Amino acid sequence: MRFVQVNDIASVASELAVALRRRGHEVDLLYPRLYGAGLSPLWKLAVIPARFADWLRLAWRLRRGNYDAVHIHYAYLGIVGLIARVPYVLHCHGDDVRDVSRRIWAPVIRLAIQRARHVYYSTPDLAEPLHAIRPDAEFLPNPIDIERFHPAPLPGDAEDVFVACALAENKGVGNILAACEQLETERPAARITAVAGGSGTERANGLANVLLLMHQPREKLPALMARHRIIIGQVHQGAVGMVELEAMACGRPVIAYFTYDAAYDEPPPFVNAHSGPEIAAAVARLLDDAAERERLSDEGRGWVERNHNAAHIAERIEQLALRFAR
Repeated sequence: MRFVQVNDIASVASELAVALRRRGHEVDLLYPRLYGAGLSPLWKLAVIPARFADWLRLAWRLRRGNYDAVHIHYAYLGIVGLIARVPYVLHCHGDDVRDVSRRIWAPVIRLAIQRARHVYYSTPDLAEPLHAIRPDAEFLPNPIDIERFHPAPLPGDAEDVFVACALAENKGVGNILAACEQLETERPAARITAVAGGSGTERANGLANVLLLMHQPREKLPALMARHRIIIGQVHQGAVGMVELEAMACGRPVIAYFTYDAAYDEPPPFVNAHSGPEIAAAVARLLDDAAERERLSDEGRGWVERNHNAAHIAERIEQLALRFAR
């Protein structure tokens, strides 16, 4: 079959493309030109003409591509499927549908969701806002390439903690940095690595126990995770994204705030923590308990293999496309 993935949010589309190709399908990836992506919502109105021209470009590609399945990522981009007048699957990822009624693109988002042939969402916290518009919207766990993200032995000079999520408000950066500050006092020998970027960068740069790296290419993530004993992920939304799952696939214990155990047949083995003191206590406990780190490593890797294996997720997408083709 001929698939097309439109847009790539958190590398989900590219991971799906790889997995679908391994199943013998032809897959194209189309990227929108995100004019004004860094602007405030009000100023984004000024770039609507440029974005509309780009939507026409993408719609033309969809019409000319003769695809068996069109898979569009991020809710408002469903407008491309509407313009192209082709059946499409819409894949929602987070801020595209959170507080949808308050967003500038709310009418477009609602229309795109309603007209989609099928709607997926990538994290379980999106169920409530989406089911209010599409009761049949389906949770599709993020696809993890378990061959690329795999366990590796700790090197002799391993670092202690890697903050894998962005230093941003929507990841709980305030709580994460509060934990770093507490560890600076209580565990001054513990070394923490984070990636610069986001509102918490300046504060993190002022901590003696935190080493800030520049933005890391995605292909370096497995090796970077392998150099650390413990991973800290998001501690804000109650759901996790790709990086926390990839860390778990790498066999590292992951501290995160996760409140949607019921979304899975088996709850994920995250080390659940939310506040700064909770995160700091979890880090200290894991640093002192190698056996617990090993247990979480094994359980986390197995859980990702069963619930987020990209090959299994691609099979679900394939089955949906085959059902629509009949």
